[in-house]
Amino acid sequence: MKSAAAHAIVQTSHSPAASHPSLPAAEAERLLDQKTRALNQLAGGIAHEFNNLVAGILGSAELVAMDLPPGNHAHDSLKHIFEASHRARDFVQKIRALAQRPPLERKLIPLAPVIEECLQILRNVTTDKVQITAQLAPGCPAVRADAASLQQALLDLCLHVWQGLPDRRGRLKLTLEHHPRGLPAAQGGGQLRPGPHVCLTVRDNSPGLDHHALEKIFTPFYSRKATGKPMGLEMFLVRETVQAHQGEIVVESSPEHGTAFHIYLPVAGES
Repeated sequence: MKSAAAHAIVQTSHSPAASHPSLPAAEAERLLDQKTRALNQLAGGIAHEFNNLVAGILGSAELVAMDLPPGNHAHDSLKHIFEASHRARDFVQKIRALAQRPPLERKLIPLAPVIEECLQILRNVTTDKVQITAQLAPGCPAVRADAASLQQALLDLCLHVWQGLPDRRGRLKLTLEHHPRGLPAAQGGGQLRPGPHVCLTVRDNSPGLDHHALEKIFTPFYSRKATGKPMGLEMFLVRETVQAHQGEIVVESSPEHGTAFHIYLPVAGES
């Protein structure tokens, strides 16, 4: 039996409903929509200004390159400027994608087909060094969701998990379960809307995360010690998408025991 000290759970609490449990669902959703609109407007403004700066840098670098004779050692420095500028331009495109996300079109959908399609994409993208399996409980009730945005969030989450595996080798398992009586607070239920939920879990066999890494897992551009690479916006957007569906994401991990991401979504018409 694992000791409590070897086990850590992080429950996110950034949605309006979680911060203000007394708010009606409609009011919580309105506050989340206002926050999202404000963030999108800010992101769009930043992307516009940043893109102008990058365009100026690239334009000036191109003029210098044209004036230099072939073989001049300054071409090497210009190459680094071009590479950094193109990375910056890619970053701007990500910011613009965040700012221009279309509103959710939530419909009554079963989750199993969404997961199965995501599995097909994953198996095409990842290598045979990763064993990907799924265990989807039959008869799970439908949820009210935007299938495209939810599938993108699941794909981003799975790719994040895969990229965090040592040498990108290991196991990745997706499970889908129904919790008809809701969940106790110890399992994340304290931050969920009351009522039945479905739980989609992405579990790996990685070395796991320490408490500091768990706390930062959804922080934009946080650099993981294991890879030294910034995580970008993907995990932040995963959480935003889940919370926009009135759900929550709970991360469970401990060193040497792997990591599990539990996505809880309310059953349609029963929450």
